[in-house]
Amino acid sequence: MPPRPERLILIHGAWAGPWVWEALIAELAAHGVQAEALALPGDGTHPVAPEAAREADYHDCIAQAIAAAPGPVALVGHSGGGMLVTAGAEAFPDKVSHGIWIAGMLIPDGRSFDDIQTQIMGRQARFGITPHVVQAADGRTSTVPPDIAVRFFFQDAPEHVARAAAARLTPQPNAGHRLRTLTGPRLKALPKLYIQAQDDRSVIPAAQAVMSQSIPRVTIETIASGHVPQLTQPARLAQIIADWLASCCDTRAPITPDPSAS
Repeated sequence: MPPRPERLILIHGAWAGPWVWEALIAELAAHGVQAEALALPGDGTHPVAPEAAREADYHDCIAQAIAAAPGPVALVGHSGGGMLVTAGAEAFPDKVSHGIWIAGMLIPDGRSFDDIQTQIMGRQARFGITPHVVQAADGRTSTVPPDIAVRFFFQDAPEHVARAAAARLTPQPNAGHRLRTLTGPRLKALPKLYIQAQDDRSVIPAAQAVMSQSIPRVTIETIASGHVPQLTQPARLAQIIADWLASCCDTRAPITPDPSAS
């Protein structure tokens, strides 16, 4: 068994930000699991502006977060953030002990989420949020109208919560919207948890099924939620994550902090 992670690094999806993890961080802490939310370019907290972001900026973000952790980490990616779980696990196999995808993009062999949509819908059709995304005139960013966000992302939240969350979405840099990630031997050997959101209108269950079954050594759990269970069902989501970590970690192995990190 791999050692238990020293912390979880939470990676938000497109148009969201670290705020989307606040409730889950508190629930995980109740299980004795430390977690931190990663800021990404364009999310309103990262210094790189959305129109200036490059693909390399995303890889730098995850690399810096992993390097800063004194011990092993688990990467947790929601939606498009799942691509950085894959990238981080492949790049830092000695530091990343577990990977978790929440309705996330676990895409094998250098394919993209557009390829998954074509596989399910055919070449001319797209599902979920994709047909409703508004591209900026300069082609560098995209946005989601608030009413569309409520309908496709937050439909299972109370209306005031859904409206407030939709209002917090920010422009998404296109540089980070469709990262292509290779799934080599390092990722295949990693213990992986895929949490399927059964009522997801954005990354629809059929797509989640294709992705979660695309690579070996994936434990699949389900949650009766829309696209953002960390906002609508944080307690249940934390329980799923904590239980899985307890089942597949060597809890006897102490975590030895890296002296160079202090």
